[in-house]
Amino acid sequence: MQKIHSAVKGVLLIGILLSAALSSSTMAQEVRYGWLDMSYMAQDAGVSGTQPTDTPGQSVDANGTDGAGIRFRGSAGPWHNMYMFIDYASTDIDVAAIVTNLGVVTDSADDEFDLTTIRGGLGVRFPIGLGPATDIYAEVSFDSMDLDLGQFVDENWDTDDQDTGGAIGVRAMLNDDWELRAYGRYTNLGDVDLTSGEFDSDTVFGVGFGWQIVRGFSIVGDYETGEFSNWSIGFRLDLDEN
Repeated sequence: MQKIHSAVKGVLLIGILLSAALSSSTMAQEVRYGWLDMSYMAQDAGVSGTQPTDTPGQSVDANGTDGAGIRFRGSAGPWHNMYMFIDYASTDIDVAAIVTNLGVVTDSADDEFDLTTIRGGLGVRFPIGLGPATDIYAEVSFDSMDLDLGQFVDENWDTDDQDTGGAIGVRAMLNDDWELRAYGRYTNLGDVDLTSGEFDSDTVFGVGFGWQIVRGFSIVGDYETGEFSNWSIGFRLDLDEN
C-alpha cells in the first residue's frame, strides 16, 4: 500500500510541474484516445533462480539480463470520458546458466527466453482547464506475465500468472504535433523469483512523448523504470483523426 501511495504522490507532483510549465502554451487539439501503435522495445529483466534436475545432487542456476522485442498498444474511446486500452509486449531476454553437480560446476550455457506481458483494461480521463489540452487519467487493468524459459538439462523454469493493476498519470498536448505524458503504475506482477516461480508486486514510473510527423501518424517513445525497466520507440496511427 505504501508503494501505491508513493506512485500516486509522484505522478501528481509530475502533473503539477508539467501543468505549470505548459500553462503559457498556446491552445492545442484535445488529447486523443483512439489509436494503434507498434514499437521496438528494449528491456532489462534482472531475474535469477536455481532449479533442481532429475539427477540427484544436480541443479541449474540461471540469470536473465536484458533483451529486445516488439510492443503493440491500442486505445479506443473516449465514451463519457472513459476508454479501453491494451498493451502487449514480447521480448527475448538473454540468460546464462551454470550446471552444478554436488557443488561442482560441470557445464555452462547461454540462451534466450521469451518474456510476454499483456495489460488491458479501462481508464477514465479528467480534462483540466489549462492553456494546452491536458488530461489527468486513472486506469484499472488485468495484467498477465508469461516467462517461457524452457530448460538446459531437464529442469523446468516456465511460469506465468495473472493479476490486477492500476495507474494514474497525465497527458498534455503542447500543440497539434507534440504530446508529453507521465504516469505511475502499480502491478501485482512486477517481478518474479525463478526459484519459486512466485511473482511480486512493483511500482513503476514512466514518461513518454508523441510527435506527429504527418497528419494522423506519429513517432512515439516511452521509458519505464521498475524491476523490469524498458524503453520503446515506434509509430502511432490515430484512429480518430479529423
